[in-house]
Amino acid sequence: MENQSVALAKMLKKNFKLIHYNPPYLLKKFPLLGKIYVPYFLRQKLLTDSLPSIIITTGRRMAGSSIALKSILKNNVKTIHIQNPKLSLNNFDLLLIPEHDRIKAKNVIQTKGALSFFDEKDIKKFKEPSLNKVKTKNKTVLLMVGGNSKKQKPQNSEYYNLCTKVINGIKNLDAKLIVTVSRRTPNKAIKILESAFSKHLSDFKIFSPNENNPYPQILKIIDYIIVTSDSVNMISEISTLSKPLFISHFSKENKKISSFISNLQELNIVKNYEGDLFKFKKNKLHTNENSILHVNKFFGFH
Repeated sequence: MENQSVALAKMLKKNFKLIHYNPPYLLKKFPLLGKIYVPYFLRQKLLTDSLPSIIITTGRRMAGSSIALKSILKNNVKTIHIQNPKLSLNNFDLLLIPEHDRIKAKNVIQTKGALSFFDEKDIKKFKEPSLNKVKTKNKTVLLMVGGNSKKQKPQNSEYYNLCTKVINGIKNLDAKLIVTVSRRTPNKAIKILESAFSKHLSDFKIFSPNENNPYPQILKIIDYIIVTSDSVNMISEISTLSKPLFISHFSKENKKISSFISNLQELNIVKNYEGDLFKFKKNKLHTNENSILHVNKFFGFH
């Protein structure tokens, strides 16, 4: 969520300040409380910092903070909320909501997936000496594994199946495997990945959530990328690059996410992963460019 907020702030080409803030439980649970209740932290920020002209928030948990600040600053500030807040859209000046949520309104810009905080130019600029030590073979494959969500909890058997398919792809290419897992990846799943890969692959590296995350810098040395289907943000981000992107599906997928991925397949941006990795004429996603055009037009920015 932070990455999406920063991405939009950068695209607006205005000076911005990133504020890490965990709203009070009641404001997260009942965002409309922001109309009558402004937490002490936010009131102090308004007193000590220069007043903002734009406030960007992402995710339902931050919706109440946006509403609270708007209740004080009124028309002196424009509020932009990213993702579906699941309450009246009239509480925000503008919203950026993924098109697979199928929400339309005069103050809604539909985005194809999530905003990306990096692009192809950024990847080329990365200069990480340590990356050269990671690339020990001609081909390097990145596997990005998600995990549990409110609506989906993959079974252990699904992680075993994922490993089997990945091992086949790695052996066919004689490639090195790099794995990143998220905070949503269960410890049991990580152990399954480590066990399966250590038995069948001689050259692999798993980055745990506690290690320094090599993403997105690691993308500079990657030849193929496999992402599990629950990871909409990562799929969106890598869809903006020219590198081949494959999706490994978990069962019981969210219908909205399935629709999003199917659309990317139709646009020849991604391929389903069934055990084979190959080059294809990949089209790129242009969510950032399209979104900022609509934002500037909506507010009359130049």
